[in-house]
Amino acid sequence: MKRQLLTGLGCVALGSTAHAASLTDLLPAGALMTLETRDASGVIGRVSGLLGNVMDTVAGADDGMTQSMNGMQELLKGSVGREAAVGVFTVGRPGGTYSPEVLAVSRVDDLSREFFGSLLKKKAGARVGVYTFARQGTVYAGMAGGLVYVSSDKALLMGYLGRLSGKAAPTLLGSGAYTAARRPVGAQELALYVNFSAAAKVVRGYLGTVALPRVLAPVVDAIDTLGQYSSGLTTTSQGLTAASAHVANAQGKDRPLYRLLTHTTDFHVQDIIPADAERVSARACAPEDGAYLGRWLTRVDLLDPLGFLTDSQLASHLERAGGYVGDECAQVMLAGGMKSALDVSDPLASLPYSVSYRRIRDLDAARAHMPEYAASVNAAIAGAADALLPLLERGTAPFSKALPGGLGSAAGMGGAALEGSAKQVRTLLGGLKLVYAFRGDYLITAWSDAALKTALDGSATPLAQDAAFQAAALPMSGAAWSYQPDQPELAADDLRAAMEDAVKRAGGPATDDMEDAQDDLTEEEAAMQAAIDKLGARSGPGLSAGADLLGSVADPMTDVINRYDGMSAQSRVQGNVILGKASVRYRWE
Repeated sequence: MKRQLLTGLGCVALGSTAHAASLTDLLPAGALMTLETRDASGVIGRVSGLLGNVMDTVAGADDGMTQSMNGMQELLKGSVGREAAVGVFTVGRPGGTYSPEVLAVSRVDDLSREFFGSLLKKKAGARVGVYTFARQGTVYAGMAGGLVYVSSDKALLMGYLGRLSGKAAPTLLGSGAYTAARRPVGAQELALYVNFSAAAKVVRGYLGTVALPRVLAPVVDAIDTLGQYSSGLTTTSQGLTAASAHVANAQGKDRPLYRLLTHTTDFHVQDIIPADAERVSARACAPEDGAYLGRWLTRVDLLDPLGFLTDSQLASHLERAGGYVGDECAQVMLAGGMKSALDVSDPLASLPYSVSYRRIRDLDAARAHMPEYAASVNAAIAGAADALLPLLERGTAPFSKALPGGLGSAAGMGGAALEGSAKQVRTLLGGLKLVYAFRGDYLITAWSDAALKTALDGSATPLAQDAAFQAAALPMSGAAWSYQPDQPELAADDLRAAMEDAVKRAGGPATDDMEDAQDDLTEEEAAMQAAIDKLGARSGPGLSAGADLLGSVADPMTDVINRYDGMSAQSRVQGNVILGKASVRYRWE
């Protein structure tokens, strides 16, 4: 019952608190997190329409699953599509401890009232004003006044129903932390609010009751400094728009993190990024960000099973780099990177298309340091690749031997498969090599010579001169910006080939690494494995129902992907608030 009710109310609950007396406004003050909806029928209808097109193509418009999805769409529109809120709150317990509890509420129309009513057992309960509720399994739930409400804590639910009935009590709308983060985001169909500082307070209180509170103090201080965050989105006929507000805690103890969060710069990297780049993400990165990251890496160094952090001395190099790096960074996916990701045989296929840019303040110092830095990282990658397989062999062998009979054989086969994947990863890691060069005032790093050569090509048209990028009108001063242009349409045959390859690899015949484990199989287990091998080996159009299914799925999925026409986003800093907005171009119909 608890799962059904919370899922029914919370599966789409994200939105807006546009005016007083909304369901969210009257939630108790001090929420750790809220998910809210307001007038969200648009997003429900558009997303359901996309899924419906896929289902109609794959299963047919008269299929039972398609009909069920249509019914669920109407149910959601009549409940969370109107207005709903889900909140996580801390409730005090004996001994000065706190526990997180959930409260969810939604408006309902006749259809959704009938549905939720069918989930509630008719039994005697309690009343707060006009609102009644009763214990339903492990939760407290009820329905009255055009609302359905459920909570994991009785006192929490009674307090909310009291506020709905007009009882004076602190509300979320009256919380300064909440309004500072939510008001800049404005009215949205779907919205999220997270109070990191409140969560840190709860964690700090718990750590005070255990033996090692100071060990995790830096983590708690960092969480506290994050402050509050809110974001929301609204769909339009052209795609969707989004807004966010991150209120950094100016009184947080992690002062370096606060400076990193609120850092700004003037951007010029767009003048050397190739115009045909498929994705660009630029941000203002304070020169001390490397030293800050290095301190965190030092804290987790001993937990690194491959020894990469120790062997590369990455923390030390990052701290040294702080003496010469500037305050502008960019991550770029070059042309071809998106399509390369379809190669399921190589999980790192797109990495050779990735390029990083970093402005440099002291070129002489950078040129003196980078040869040592790159050599150290490359040697550590090679060492990590060599250490990966023995680590897995030591970890899986004792476990499989300890299990009885067929379980041990099955575990051995699983371990052999894992080791086979590890060998592939080791091969891929062994082929990685950090390369770098300088162009003007920027250090460019990449994982392939081809990508580095592309980034150094001074004859290529820069992004700043691209007409589509100029039309996006992104401000080149602030905290960050992102840009992704409209990409060439994906071919259905390419997606189908990638899906078929993934299926073959998931159910393909056993490799040589599994032979020892297969020798121990019973006749029944061997027959089952042979059937799986035969199924995985089948390929070619029309040879199996599986191939037909992949073909029917590939076409509508390709259509869903190709409707995406790019995005742009930006963020700026106003005092201690990082304000963001984004626009995604998508053809819903």
